[in-house]
Amino acid sequence: MSGEKERPRILRAIKKCLTDADQYFKEGMEALDEIGRSSVATGMTPLIGGYGMKDGKSEFRTAMIKVDSGEKALEPLVKRFKDGRVNESHFKSEKALVILNDLAEADFDILVNKLMENKGRESVWYRLRELRGKISEILVLVADE
Repeated sequence: MSGEKERPRILRAIKKCLTDADQYFKEGMEALDEIGRSSVATGMTPLIGGYGMKDGKSEFRTAMIKVDSGEKALEPLVKRFKDGRVNESHFKSEKALVILNDLAEADFDILVNKLMENKGRESVWYRLRELRGKISEILVLVADE
């Protein structure tokens, strides 16, 4: 009986974890995009002594914080998935469990370490895009209340 009362709350919590993580990963991708953008002054850098050069460290730091925040947003869902409180009854298809397992097994430390070293911009960006795709697939497969 209490399981039926808890179900809507659990489904809302699943959706919240996934949407929050997706938002953080999106913001991380945007920060990484900023590193690749150039300004008009960047083209004139040799002429004016480098004052127009953008420093990518702050964008790498922002992206690192967003990736870490996204991992922390997924943490409650992953914990409940591993201990069995989130199971196939909360989804429309078992495919969601496979994708959720992929998210649970994702190694965010590699991404954070690359960003700490101020390298791997493109590989991290593509990995975040892949994770966001998986999150959007799971969001579609979350069961209706």
